Amino acid sequence: MNITQEDAQRALQDIEASRLAMRGAIRSHRGHLFLWLWGLVWIVMSALFWADAHRFQYAATAVGVAGIIASFAIGMFQNRQIRSRIDKRFVTVCAVLLGFGYLVWPIFFGGLSSYKAGFGYSTLLWMQLYIVAGIWFDNYLLWVGLAVSALVVAGFLLVPGLFWALTILCGAVLVGSGFYVRYFWR
Repeated sequence: MNITQEDAQRALQDIEASRLAMRGAIRSHRGHLFLWLWGLVWIVMSALFWADAHRFQYAATAVGVAGIIASFAIGMFQNRQIRSRIDKRFVTVCAVLLGFGYLVWPIFFGGLSSYKAGFGYSTLLWMQLYIVAGIWFDNYLLWVGLAVSALVVAGFLLVPGLFWALTILCGAVLVGSGFYVRYFWR
């Protein structure tokens, strides 16, 4: 079978058109809503912990649970508009990372010593999932995960007095990334 240069060029154009259409569908119906939601949840949780971690621990947990419920609601609503298969290998990788992250490592290393350490650890654990998703699907999640991880590590190790301010900035990174995906991502 011989393919002409024109056929090859047309096939490449069709591939590019398909890629752009898929990104447009994701941009319009998926990623940005989750980034906005979790950026705002993150900002609220960080502000509560910054104000008084002991007093607002349950309120911050309630905000996180509300974020999870809202995520499922967004997912169910958006699933009606875009049908796609769930990548079971990706979900398995995420489940294994979270399982080890929350069940194995804290027990093995003797737990976390403070709210600040727990918040930083949990943040880095979730950013690991963003990085994996970026490698697996689309690289903007990779860069979000790396940027937020760098802010958390810098806040924890280099400027501990500004840790909570930097974690609020991490939420702003997610919100800003949501705007990037929605309005500028091509």
